[in-house]
Amino acid sequence: MNSKHRLFGILCIIIFTANCFAQEPEKEVLKVVNKFFHTMEKKDSTAFNNLFLDNAHAYSVRRQGDSTLVQNKVLKANSSKSTLKERLRHEEITVHINKNVAAVWAPYDFWIDNKHSHCGYEVFTLIKKGTEWKIASLTYSVEQNTCNE
Repeated sequence: MNSKHRLFGILCIIIFTANCFAQEPEKEVLKVVNKFFHTMEKKDSTAFNNLFLDNAHAYSVRRQGDSTLVQNKVLKANSSKSTLKERLRHEEITVHINKNVAAVWAPYDFWIDNKHSHCGYEVFTLIKKGTEWKIASLTYSVEQNTCNE
């Protein structure tokens, strides 16, 4: 193998390795978001609550007539007897990461007791604390008449 081929091979390995490492933080962030949905569905309140920073907040935004209703609550497991299921539409997920801050923006669908309830867009804000990503806030729109099931 001549030196040109060897150099080309080394460059390909470097580019491939750099690309893999660049995707790792995104995978870590999405793993936390997916765990949010999984623990909510399984009603694992301990694992669910461990995903958040202390005093993490959720903001829901919905149209009510001509105005916008915004509700704010501390993120923590609820004691709903209903089966809750939420999924992001994966083809439209956007992830931005800058060092220890990340944001995930995506459309979602929500079901209660296996019946489609609503959809909307959701923004997770995460902060890397030590070696773990934690959810700092969640903001989501609630739409019932514009869902594409």
